[in-house]
Amino acid sequence: MDFNLKIFLINFNEGFTFFLIFPSIILFGLYLTFKLQFVQISKLKMSFCCLLKKDQGCQGNISHYQAISAVLAGNFGTGNISGMAVAISTGGPGALVWMWIMAFLGASIQYVSCVLGVKYRKLNSNGEYVGGPMYYLSEGLNMKALGTLFSLFTIFGALTVGNFAQINSATLPLIKLGLDPFICSLFIALFVGVVLVGGVQRVAKLASIIVPVKAALYLGTAFVILWLHADQVMPAFELMIKAAFVPQSAFGGVLGFSVVKAISTGFDRGVFATDAGTGIVPILQSSARTTNPIVDGVVTLVASFLVMIVCTATGLTLIVTGAWQVEGLQSTNMVTHAFQVGLGSSLGAFIVITALILFAYTTILAWAYCAEKAVDFLWGSKYAGYFKYIYIVFIPIGALIHVDLIWRLADIAISLMLFTNLIGIISLSKEVIDDNRLFFLKKSDYLSHTNLMPTTPNE
Repeated sequence: MDFNLKIFLINFNEGFTFFLIFPSIILFGLYLTFKLQFVQISKLKMSFCCLLKKDQGCQGNISHYQAISAVLAGNFGTGNISGMAVAISTGGPGALVWMWIMAFLGASIQYVSCVLGVKYRKLNSNGEYVGGPMYYLSEGLNMKALGTLFSLFTIFGALTVGNFAQINSATLPLIKLGLDPFICSLFIALFVGVVLVGGVQRVAKLASIIVPVKAALYLGTAFVILWLHADQVMPAFELMIKAAFVPQSAFGGVLGFSVVKAISTGFDRGVFATDAGTGIVPILQSSARTTNPIVDGVVTLVASFLVMIVCTATGLTLIVTGAWQVEGLQSTNMVTHAFQVGLGSSLGAFIVITALILFAYTTILAWAYCAEKAVDFLWGSKYAGYFKYIYIVFIPIGALIHVDLIWRLADIAISLMLFTNLIGIISLSKEVIDDNRLFFLKKSDYLSHTNLMPTTPNE
């Protein structure tokens, strides 16, 4: 990547994150956390229970379990693997602490956005329920221009975050195996196309099968490595916490990490990994069968919790194995090295590569669906159908673009989506706070499937 362009993108995104995204999430996340009575913790048990609840007779296209699987398909991406390597290499171990803070506060923001996404969802011309920030920005705030802007940012995000970043991270380690990354990306594009043309039901059904498998494979291996290095886990946590607030003391100034860098990197990676507040989760969740938007908000709390476990396991593995301090390693290659060293076998690298391909595959599908709904909002279902094929054609390009450029563009896309979405969430948050209070005051109505608010008021 051209040096001047790289410097510009880095400075732009760091400034945007530190001066706009960081204070917005901290202040508004704290406000919602208190107003919603720490919903990300207090309703976590209910969130798991809702996944198993029968939803016969409810309006929607897919079950809650399938909807969350689709959400996790987007959340459990290469950002949980290669993104953690990027976080530590650019912001130091302290970036992981700021990522936790962002994810915790972002969960309350995501809760509100998912409630709004279902509350303002509509039936499109294909008989599918569609929702998300573009709908509550245009309908709830009566700001069609802002909904249009968010849709454009979503398309940009789908191509960079959901497409280029995923395929690049998945194919990067294949080069060391002597495989052609472009040829491999063509095969992945083919498999994406087979599922994508089947619509949200096919995407959700596949995600409900693959997500548990890929999570168990990757997370199980990470836990084995941490168990083998159990004596180093607590020192790793101490290093992360110390580096988050006094990084110069932690590293003696040698590595040049700063608090600002740790914050900006941690928030970028936290947003990238959890998608909290970006708006893609309410788009995916809006197709779920439900009797009440509050239930959908509660269900999505599972996603942020599980994603942060995966991210933390990855970060700890990089630290306890010392992989983060090995010169010349970046992105996926750092994680494959950590797993190989951690297990003392090349099997570790094979597991990471397998998980990466599965993570990238399902994430590409989830983001494709989100971009398709953004195109649907802008130009209608007919053009959304055409966009699927354009998206598939773009997949192999990600294998050819330099990794630095891809991550910088992906971060900018995420930040733009998040900032636009926050305008709607902040403006409409009082509705959700009131609805949330009413719902839990009359929880017995939920158990008997009584609606407390219209599910699709804009049909």
